[in-house]
Amino acid sequence: MIIPILFSSCQKHSDEKESQPAFERQENPVNSFLYTYPDSAELKAALAAFQLEPGLQIDLIAAEPLVADPAAFAFDEKGVMYVAENTGYPDPMNGSAAENLGKIARLEDRDGDGKYDYRTVFADDLGYPNGILPWKGGVFVTCAPHLYYLKDTNGNGKADIREIVLTGFDTSRTAQIRVSHPILGLDGWIYLTSGLTGGEVYAPSRPDKDPLIFTSSDSRFHPETMDFELTGGKSQFGLAFDAFGRRFGTSNRHPLQHIVLETEQLDQNPHLLRTSTIQNVSPVESEALVFPISSSVTTAAYIPKLMGRSHEGTFTSACGTLIYQSLGLSKLHLGDAFICEPAQNLVQRQKLEKKGASFTSTRVHDGWEFLSSTDTWFNPVFLAHGPGGALYLADMYRKIIDHPSYVPEEARAKLDFSSGKNKGRIYRISNNQFNFQEIDFVFPKKDPVSLSETLHALNATDAWARETAFRLLLESRPFEIAPELKSLVTDASLPETRVRAMWLLQHLNTLEEETLIAALQDPYPGVREQALWITQLQKTQGSPLQNQILKLAEDSDARVRFVAALVIGRQNGASKLLPLAKVAVQDAADPWLRTAVLSGLGEHSLEFLPILDSLAENPSTNGLNRLFGDLGELLGASLNLTDSKKLVSLYLERKNTAGGLFFLAGMFQGLDENPKSPEVYLNSLQLDEQEQEEWISELSETAMQVTLPIDERVQATSLLGYFTQGKSETISADLLVPHQPVEIQLAAVKALSRRNPAQAGKVLTQAERWKTYTPQVKAAVLNRLLQHPVLLEELIVALEAGQIAPTAIPSTARQNLMNSKNERVKIAANKLFDTMEEGGRMEVYEQYSEVLDMKGNGLNGKSVFVTHCSVCHSHSGEGGQVGPDLTGINNQPASALLLHTLVPNYEILPDYQTVRVETGDGKQLTGRITAESAHSLSIKTTFGTDETLPRTRIAKIETPGTSLMPDGLEQSMSKQDLADLIAFLKQNQAKPTTP
Repeated sequence: MIIPILFSSCQKHSDEKESQPAFERQENPVNSFLYTYPDSAELKAALAAFQLEPGLQIDLIAAEPLVADPAAFAFDEKGVMYVAENTGYPDPMNGSAAENLGKIARLEDRDGDGKYDYRTVFADDLGYPNGILPWKGGVFVTCAPHLYYLKDTNGNGKADIREIVLTGFDTSRTAQIRVSHPILGLDGWIYLTSGLTGGEVYAPSRPDKDPLIFTSSDSRFHPETMDFELTGGKSQFGLAFDAFGRRFGTSNRHPLQHIVLETEQLDQNPHLLRTSTIQNVSPVESEALVFPISSSVTTAAYIPKLMGRSHEGTFTSACGTLIYQSLGLSKLHLGDAFICEPAQNLVQRQKLEKKGASFTSTRVHDGWEFLSSTDTWFNPVFLAHGPGGALYLADMYRKIIDHPSYVPEEARAKLDFSSGKNKGRIYRISNNQFNFQEIDFVFPKKDPVSLSETLHALNATDAWARETAFRLLLESRPFEIAPELKSLVTDASLPETRVRAMWLLQHLNTLEEETLIAALQDPYPGVREQALWITQLQKTQGSPLQNQILKLAEDSDARVRFVAALVIGRQNGASKLLPLAKVAVQDAADPWLRTAVLSGLGEHSLEFLPILDSLAENPSTNGLNRLFGDLGELLGASLNLTDSKKLVSLYLERKNTAGGLFFLAGMFQGLDENPKSPEVYLNSLQLDEQEQEEWISELSETAMQVTLPIDERVQATSLLGYFTQGKSETISADLLVPHQPVEIQLAAVKALSRRNPAQAGKVLTQAERWKTYTPQVKAAVLNRLLQHPVLLEELIVALEAGQIAPTAIPSTARQNLMNSKNERVKIAANKLFDTMEEGGRMEVYEQYSEVLDMKGNGLNGKSVFVTHCSVCHSHSGEGGQVGPDLTGINNQPASALLLHTLVPNYEILPDYQTVRVETGDGKQLTGRITAESAHSLSIKTTFGTDETLPRTRIAKIETPGTSLMPDGLEQSMSKQDLADLIAFLKQNQAKPTTP
């Protein structure tokens, strides 16, 4: 089952995890000298409702009617604030065309007290504006399907230039799932979130360029050329750079994600079947805890009989991420991540720490949050640096922030989605000693700002001043400042300044080799890292610069070594192999470092193997087994069969070592993926019968040996699948028993099904064996049976014989079988499943509505969940990852849970749409795309398995627009089962419901 995760808030958790400090009452003035709000009392009450980290203060700097529905904002160099007002949100509930209610507001602080007192409508008649970035006196605005450039050229505060610079971003889904968050990178490109959608994007000013068609991917464009490209990442509403150009995104249940790789880096090696570009830095889903102090404001709050119990909350609407880089809070906050959670009326602070090529983060406070409110209308959605080094926050002040599309239809009329439209607040958070003084404003309010003032700002401790200075110099590109920039690269006290000065020299085409070499030797790792990226834009072969790059393969910092591996890997020739091998040996335990090394091998993979062998003294340590396995897979996927056989024969001498075991298992997996390779078995090598028998016995002993590491046993089990039928087949079947670890059973399923499919099908579908399968193993068995034509025939035979109940086959698979190209399968499937696929789903929902009035048993419901749901969904850290984690939905109304259980196609989240893939050899997969690159596609199948396919093997891809969650779950559950399941999903996570 796959239930959409709804924006939801949580009730106060009664058992605090950490003793709470004494919070100071927030009561700074709301009015300014030039402006008095019509209802100051309401604004003061909102301030008083805040619980803010001690030692800090929060100031209201703009509120209605000066600002309304702020989704994002940005400051220009004069301190003018431009606000994207998303007043049209949410979409009309009746499906009618939306009015263009969105605006860009221009706010001024005319008396210099740090509070805004004058409003101009800079632009209106917009749909759903949700992102804004200043550029050359105007602003870029994301407002799907368009990206606008707006500019005032006559000084009246209203945009008279209104240009669509990009268009074609997807708008087929709700207003909250759109392209957003334009941010400027050090490389001079502007980066965008995907909003979990795609598009057919093109620049009207570039008729020479075809539209770029894509599904869900972050992207970037160049503000001068309007070139548009896809990037790594798949962020929803949140995108941020840290001080050294590392990019972080977010989505509802995944608060902080590091975009570790770009897709083009994966595409360097067409034989490397890697598609992932994202590392979850923070805990996610059921582990992503938050501690709200407000009451629930979801549908449950309005339907008493549907109220859920209070519980410890988890992120459900994470957005607006910022990596804080100033001192306006304190030095302790420097480099921390701040993440909005509007549905639960709070902002969380997380501490970032390096971990190999990426990062990890943890909550700073346990049991309370950086900022929270008892006011359920407080909906923080956006964070930004701003003048004075403070942290600035947009509050889209609404009674209900949930989108109607994720609320049961019968409950929508009971909810007020309009209250709060035309309201909104923007706050400034700073330390208690902060006092805004116009005289301290970095950029004098004059036009133009002088170069000396701008260079001074580039060296500021205030991140907003640095970023603004960088932007201004990038826009104007004044060559006369090159000497000053060169001095800053080597002499500036702040590494953040040294990095920006270096990039500006690169943009001016005045970055000299000696300056870049000095940066590659900088004491701060972040500077060395960015210098490495810049070397890709330089001619380095045979120069002193090249020698310095190669030295960084042995840098003391893992992240620098990672970037060095990527940069070195792009170079031509075999001279890169030794430094790559050095990185590999030191960092093989880090999957990102392994990927970086392997992506750069190109056509030199075979030459790399002996070099790696010579450096790897003990392959069983430091993750080298995994590296040998990955390299084996890469070679198997790229070499021709003759060369592969020679290499396997050479490695048979090490078949009893862990490194050899991993390498050989990887080789044969790669051969399976190689479109040029026929089906290969180990006994096709020149091994005599005795050698084969001895090896099978050795593999069997390894697979059965409970004292060995589980990954070694899995590799041995996998290799058993590469012998033809006989003894190894019997051993594989013997491993498919309940007392074996699930990893071994899953490997045995694959091993059995890859050879002698007819016999494997009979073994896998034996009635007595079928009864012993756990849900995860049963899903893996079904996945294999449905993929292979011969195995599929055996499945049909087992169904017709009653060995397997038709209800064991998910609806999506049933429908595929009923429309199969195989006439025999099609006729049998229609006979078996016809009655199960009849009837409208909403009719079924109405028939089962009495479940809502039944008393459920949460303990029994857990068993129902394990049996019917756990293959696809996780709950409290246990279960599958096909569909969304269900831990945080216990505050959703029972009607919503029942609706999405029985009518899964009622609302489908973009990431959970069904995709059907057929390979050239007839293999069929159904699932969802988890990641993709130019050369491969990764799929999470409906049975919970992960499959990565080279695009060269894919014959057809279909997206029928349906949910992965099957229809017809009620056919395998009684009404009482459904009531128990709902009780389980709604119960307190820490204390299960008892009768």
